[in-house]
Parts: sequence; structure tokens; C-alpha cells
Amino acid sequence: MKSGVFRRLLVTYILIMTIIVGLLSVLMSQYLKVYFFNNKQKDLTNTGRQVETQLIRYRRGDLTKEELEKQINVIGRVTNSRIIIVDGHNSGAAIADTGLEDDLETILKRVLDGEKVIKRQQYASELNSYVVVVGIPTGSAESKGAILLFSPVYEVAQALRKVYEVIWITAAIALVVGLILVWITSRRISRPVIELSRMAEQIARGEAVPDVHGMADDEIGQLTRSFNYMKNRLAETDRMRKEFIAGVSHELRTPLSSVRGFIQGILDGVICDDDQEKYLRLAFEETNRLTRLTNDLLDLTKLEAGVIKLNKKEIQLRKLIDDSILTIRRSSGKEGFTSIVTVTPENLSLKADPDRLKQVLINLLSNASRYTPDNGKIEVEAKLYGSEVKILVKDSGIGIPDAELSFIFEKFYRVDKSRDSSAGGSGLGLSIVKNLIELHGGSITARSSAGNGTVFEIILPQ
Repeated sequence: MKSGVFRRLLVTYILIMTIIVGLLSVLMSQYLKVYFFNNKQKDLTNTGRQVETQLIRYRRGDLTKEELEKQINVIGRVTNSRIIIVDGHNSGAAIADTGLEDDLETILKRVLDGEKVIKRQQYASELNSYVVVVGIPTGSAESKGAILLFSPVYEVAQALRKVYEVIWITAAIALVVGLILVWITSRRISRPVIELSRMAEQIARGEAVPDVHGMADDEIGQLTRSFNYMKNRLAETDRMRKEFIAGVSHELRTPLSSVRGFIQGILDGVICDDDQEKYLRLAFEETNRLTRLTNDLLDLTKLEAGVIKLNKKEIQLRKLIDDSILTIRRSSGKEGFTSIVTVTPENLSLKADPDRLKQVLINLLSNASRYTPDNGKIEVEAKLYGSEVKILVKDSGIGIPDAELSFIFEKFYRVDKSRDSSAGGSGLGLSIVKNLIELHGGSITARSSAGNGTVFEIILPQ
């Protein structure tokens, strides 16, 4: 992984830099070559205009032929060029030079026809080198003439060679410096990816790894934060899984051990015939407890997996609360508490799943009934606050200590650490309640203190 990511980044950057630097060097070289040749052509053209001026003076009689040749020679030495003048007034004879080569005669004919000719490279055997040729037509239609200027290419070539050396040396230095920077950048980019890969392998092996810190606010940093979040979520899920398994094991072990003991006692004859019905009833109660625990586990699993869908309807809160209290009285057989129901306004309704909301109320009322002594009071209050409905379930029971209050919605959590099944419940009821309320888009909180009763507050969107 390390060599793969680092090598791919390094090779990719090197290829990109080499292509860019090479392309820029070639383009710069070609540009300068064209630039130098164009300047040479402009210089020769300007020289040709100077020669034409002297030729006009010669035609006017201001200069003799010898003076013209002298002027042309001076101009040629100064500009390092060879100059040929063909004067139409002298029947096309060369005034300032003679001996045109065959390949230059074609150029001369084109110039005499009135065409300005520029050739960047033309071999001149007399000079034994390549030259830049500029041909300028002169005279009138009746007496056509031409000025031909030749300048060696080696001057331009020498200048270009020096420029090429500078360009390629600069390119080489830039490439070396770039390679060093690319190596550093590749290491910097690949290091967090390699580190995350190594940590992912450690997590896969079940090892604990710390959070990764100090990343920049870029895509790599975002990847690191996502990795930290995923790692912590996995750790939390694993912790919850272990606690869940431990809780389920504990909850199942006690009733199963009891049922097994009762049946074993009856089979071994330890329990006499008169007591068998009593112990069979106890075994039946334990199997009912196991059934409730299994149903709660299934409900909680479905809720946490998000597979439970709500069937929302318009429901009257007063009727739903009364039905829930009646259900608790019948199922618990406990009539010794006073129930008070207050709904404001009395026809208060909301859109919710009636079965799931009744399940919430029954769970809360069952807890209130279980931990409220005889002749105690259970009060249910529902009010409308703007677009929300607040439901309060209060009891005058034994209450919950402050230190325990923040844990009561966790799975299998009981304030009674002994987990005595005589108190009833599986430790899943409040966790189910919380999930159902949140599935409705609401929230639930609890307020209590030891000996002063408990208040559960539900807020639901109407």
C-alpha cells in the first residue's frame, strides 16, 4: 500500500512535470527561433530601404556609380550582409554585385516581377553557408529593378544556441527542484492515506486505535474526520453489542434457570405432588416473562434497524389516555392508585400512530404503577403549545436518584442493580419508548429525585 500510493503519485507528478517543462522548453525555443528570424528579416528590409534611398540618389545623379558602390559596401559591412542591386535603367545589369547563382536567379525573376521575396534559409554556395534572403523590387513598370540582401544564418544560429542553452539549463534546474518538491508533496499526500489504511487493518484485527488529529481542512482532512467518526461509531456499536449480549444473557439466564429448576425438581420427585401446581404456575409466569422479553427485544431491534413504519392517524388524546390507564388497571390487577387525567383543550388531537403511542403510554403508566405505592397518585396531563403537544406522566412513587436519571433510557438499565425479576419489566421498556417517540419526530425527558416521584415529559409535533 505504502509503495503503491507513493509510487503512483510520484510517477504521475514526474510525468506531468516532465511533459510540461519539455513542452514549454520546445515552445519557447521555437518562439525565439521565429522571433530572431523575424528580427533579421526586419533588419534586412530596413537595410534594403536604405539601399533604395541611395539608388534613388544615384538615378538622380547625386551619386556616381563608384560612390554608390562605396555606400553599399559600407552598409553591407555595417549590417554584415551581402547586397546585390539590379537596376532597370541599366538593362537589368547588377550595379553593386555580380555573379548570381542559378538558384538565386529564380528569386531575382520573382522580385523583378514586382514580388517582395523573403526566404529564411537559402543555401549560398559562394558563402558556403545558409543565408536569409530578402528581395525588394525597385523602379517603375518601364524600368524594373531589384535589391537582394543576404545575411548568414550562423549569426542567428549562434544567438539561438546560447538561448537554447539557457532554456534547457533552466528547464533542467526547474525539473530537479520540481522533483524534490514532488517527492515531498507525494509523501505528504500519501502519508495520511497510508496511516488510515494501517489503522483500518488494526480495527479489522480488533485492535483499539486512537483518533487521527492534525489534518488540514481539505479532502484528506474530511476523510480523516469521517474515519474517526466511523471508528468511534464502530467502537460504540461494539460496546453496545457486548452490553446487549450481556444484558440478554442475564435476562434469559434467570428465568430459564428457574424454569429448569422447577421442572427438574418435579421430575426428580423433590417437589411433592401438593406443591407441583404451585411451581408449575411459577414456571408459567417465568415463561410469560421470557415471552415479554423476546417481544421487547424484537420491537427494539426493529426500531433500531428502522424497519418499523408508522401508521399515522388523527387521534383524540383523552380517549387514548383513558384506554391506556384502563389497560394498566386490568393487566396489573392493581386498583389502589388514583389516576388524574387533564387534557387542554379537551378535544385535543394530534396525528400519530395510535397503537405505538398507546404502547408508549402503557409502558410509562406501567412503570408508574409498579413503583407507586398503594393509594398513590398517577397523573397524566396533555397540553397544546403552539404546533407541539406536551404530554406529562407524573407519579408519586419512590422516584429515581439523580445519579441514575441520565441512564434510564439505556437498554437493560435498571435503577435496581440486583435486577430482581420480582420488580417486573425487562429493562427495555424505556428504551423502546424513547425510540418510538423519536420515530414520531418528538422527544422525551425525565425529571425525578429519590422519594419524590417521577415526571416523564413527551413533546410531539401535532
